[in-house]
Amino acid sequence: MAEMVVSASEFRVRLKDLANSIAEDQHRVIVTRHGHKLVALVSQEDLEFLRKHKPAPTPRPMPDPVVDVTEGMDHPDRMETKDIERIYQATEGSTDERIVNWRGKAYLTLWLRTRKHPASPPIRLEDVARSPT
Repeated sequence: MAEMVVSASEFRVRLKDLANSIAEDQHRVIVTRHGHKLVALVSQEDLEFLRKHKPAPTPRPMPDPVVDVTEGMDHPDRMETKDIERIYQATEGSTDERIVNWRGKAYLTLWLRTRKHPASPPIRLEDVARSPT
């Protein structure tokens, strides 16, 4: 019985092969992200052993599902002002290129419609400085 350590990226690519290895050869797989251990995958036999000899801890309540703040996001010219303002506020600080581009268009649309600049700029310099390249 071997124990393998794979990155989350490698796990996504090799899921089928790893699952077969776990099921057929009783291998154990530890999935890591950025060098930190996340989860371990074990065979059904190992899982039954764990269930029998180590009772499950009392689970924490599941968090509420995260609402997608970009739901309904379209070109700002085709959106209601209140929806533009809601999404603009909710996406502040985002470095996602699609959202940054949308925020630039939304900033201009809000100014043209209301003659008031939104409270925050479409992108802040500190957000650019910490975004991955």
